[in-house]
Amino acid sequence: MVHGGFFNRISNTFKMIKSCTEVLKKDKELLFFPFFTAISVGLLLLIMYSGGYLDNLDSEQGGSPLPIVILVFTANFIIVFFNSALVSAALERLRGGDPNVKSGLSHAVKHIHHIFFWSIIVTIVAILIAAIRGDRRENSIFREIFASLIQAGWAMMTFFVVPIIVSENLGPISAIKRSTGLFKQTWGDQVVANFGFGIFQLFAVMFGVVVGWFFGLFSPIFGIIVGGLLSAMSVAVIYTLEGIYKAALYEFALGEKPLEFQQEDLRTAYQRKVASAY
Repeated sequence: MVHGGFFNRISNTFKMIKSCTEVLKKDKELLFFPFFTAISVGLLLLIMYSGGYLDNLDSEQGGSPLPIVILVFTANFIIVFFNSALVSAALERLRGGDPNVKSGLSHAVKHIHHIFFWSIIVTIVAILIAAIRGDRRENSIFREIFASLIQAGWAMMTFFVVPIIVSENLGPISAIKRSTGLFKQTWGDQVVANFGFGIFQLFAVMFGVVVGWFFGLFSPIFGIIVGGLLSAMSVAVIYTLEGIYKAALYEFALGEKPLEFQQEDLRTAYQRKVASAY
């Protein structure tokens, strides 16, 4: 029974990912959000580096950690903002609308204050986890395992924070509590999805590297450009599918049936979950 339930959950997750692909085919403009994220974070790094703000960060040389804290927070804010826009647009499609880049961005802007404070929390947690890991030169396997467990637990417990913020207009603390409650209903799907999307991203990058290596045999510069662009595009597609999946799983956790997920196999797959709630 346990093994059957586990493999059924894997099957259900991949059916949902397939449905997410159908959503992306209808709204290809959703791919702009991960590209906006990458470009914005890249510009941030360029500005910080060219301005000399990242020099002398080594604490042993008396460097201040403030620039790196500012960098991490700003990068987190950018990532959360565009992810919120992506999830908003995905929810709009799943609820019968016809989203575009403008509608996703405008909806994220409406919740900019919650996004700001959530970015602060994400930054604090990231710094704490980094502190637990300590200096990687120490090579402490126990600290690494402990930090990884905390990071994984935090990621799953806060899985629905962004959909909750943009859909229910709750503050970060309330959204964390709400996400924790929904986590109990969907933890298996989250674990399988996180693992699945991680594998997809790995293969996407590897595919880009292999193609880049092939073209690099004729021209190294051309190979780097082709491999880099292909990897970036592949990761952007997977990142977008992950945002759509998160929005869809959020709808299922609420007991809703997203319009793009009305196939009979998904309806029967989640009857067990609904029945178990009674």
